[in-house]
Amino acid sequence: MRKRFDGKVALVTAAAAGIGAATAQALAREGAMVMLSDTNEEAGQAQKEHLLKAGARVDFLRADAAAEEDIERLVRLTVETFGGLHVAANVVGAAHPDAVGPEFHLQNRLGWDTTIALTMTSVFLSMKHEIAHMVENGGGAICNVASLAGMTFVPDGGIGYGAAKAAVIRMTKFSAVNYAARNIRINCIAPGLTLTNAYQRFTPGERAKMLESHLKGHVIKRGVEPDEQAEAIVFLCSDEAAMITGHTLPVDGGWTARF
Repeated sequence: MRKRFDGKVALVTAAAAGIGAATAQALAREGAMVMLSDTNEEAGQAQKEHLLKAGARVDFLRADAAAEEDIERLVRLTVETFGGLHVAANVVGAAHPDAVGPEFHLQNRLGWDTTIALTMTSVFLSMKHEIAHMVENGGGAICNVASLAGMTFVPDGGIGYGAAKAAVIRMTKFSAVNYAARNIRINCIAPGLTLTNAYQRFTPGERAKMLESHLKGHVIKRGVEPDEQAEAIVFLCSDEAAMITGHTLPVDGGWTARF
């Protein structure tokens, strides 16, 4: 039976763990050749080995998605390694520790600048170089990872994170309109509380407090698994979503159903 991404090449950033790792695994299961990228080389190589043992065609390249020279090299080596680039999942995004929480008048400029670079500039640079290849090679599909923090008030993430994720949504819409005639579809997901490795690093008490706070917004009263976010990304990048572009898909346990 033919798989959804047979013969296609996919690139996934932040692929060492969490939503990125789950997305790389899902794309590989669906037949894609996958280039994994992350700044965590040890974890990225471990993901590569895991997928190779499962029979996937994958490689890993350490790259900082906020550094243009790294992204240019990442896209170029993806094409050189696998012969093309048809699908991209731009997952990189994080709030600097000095930029979290609602009291931004107490925060420093470094936290803001780092958060914007990690969460907004990384997506701009990734799309810039992915699209440059796709324009010259018949098109493709891109899914960015935004957040509910870009759509509504989520105090824990902080103002920089919220602003950057809102920008990801607007960049997705802008680029979707601009490149539709060149056969490039661009969408994004907006995750709710997702039980990633980052979440697991908190103490049990901190996790319980965070879960209680976030689940006030969820209609479905549990956190989202990384695999569930990955399946949304895979759908939006598949031919099944051929008439969907510029869309923001909340994967949020029904949070956005409230407004």
